[in-house]
Amino acid sequence: MLVTKTPLREAQKVKQVIIKNNLLNSEYLLEKDSKFIYFPLNIKKTQISAIKKKIKTTIINKSLKKKTQPPTLQELLKNKFTKKELSLIPSSQERVGSILILEIPRELIKKETHLAKAFLETVQGIITVVKKEHFHEGTYRLRKVRVLAGKKTKETTHTESGIKLKLDLEKTYFSARSANERLRISKLIKPNEEILIMFSGAAPYPLVLAKNSSVKKIWGIEINPLAHQYALNNVKLNKLESKIIIQNGDVRELLPKIKKKFDRIIMPLPKTAEEFLDVALKKAKPNTIIHLYAFLNETDISKEAKVIKEICNQNKHKVRVLRKVKCGQFSPNIFRVCFDLKILN
Repeated sequence: MLVTKTPLREAQKVKQVIIKNNLLNSEYLLEKDSKFIYFPLNIKKTQISAIKKKIKTTIINKSLKKKTQPPTLQELLKNKFTKKELSLIPSSQERVGSILILEIPRELIKKETHLAKAFLETVQGIITVVKKEHFHEGTYRLRKVRVLAGKKTKETTHTESGIKLKLDLEKTYFSARSANERLRISKLIKPNEEILIMFSGAAPYPLVLAKNSSVKKIWGIEINPLAHQYALNNVKLNKLESKIIIQNGDVRELLPKIKKKFDRIIMPLPKTAEEFLDVALKKAKPNTIIHLYAFLNETDISKEAKVIKEICNQNKHKVRVLRKVKCGQFSPNIFRVCFDLKILN
């Protein structure tokens, strides 16, 4: 096959030209010795003269090793699963750091270990595969998971939008699938805003917002003491102590002690956030933006917007619903919805 014979000192320059002109044959491995590096080329002999003018290096015939393609999930399981069973495997799974969280259909439970081992082998960067044992529940909105394959750990460091987030899957509520939503909120923030995040968990919202906006200060409140400790450590890990204040306790008890009102309030607790709207409104000023989350059937979204406006009216606040944003699907027809609200008085 045709390859470049490039002196090592010119390797980076030649590589850039090859990639820029789409000449690299990605099916083969490059090779190097003590003096030269050999890039596999995706060209014909008739093109050599023209190509040599572009990359200004020697082109020779040389055999290189072909890249071995890792097996796909389907290939690994084809002798253990029927065609129908293969079709039942969900097309997407939640990944938190180096842990993959499987949602396994009832029909595949007896083969869950085979499935987990196959995912472990085919998903790059994964060291642990777990399955959901229960949905989020209780005051702290926690879930149980069980390790099926790989390293027996439930703690990991997740990266998202320029931040690192260390957490334990069973000790704090966290949804990796809300990454785009957190980034969406960060892009709405105006310079020097002061922001309150109710139910801040291990601090995903405070960290993403502080890292990706020109916010002045963020206050986070979390009732779960274990999640709170992770949050404190994560703020230090990301060197954002100057922008973020994290407090542990019940928002109903702590908020009255914070003698200020906020430009933006975020309520990322989809199951019960509405129940705390009266507390949030006491810390809102005219033009404050509130982001309130709920899990809803798509047919109930408009009805829920009316309920929210009525709660605001009962608390003597007029509000405008700026947007109703679907930011994740919980189950068929059930969505995680963010109501972007503007306080008018």
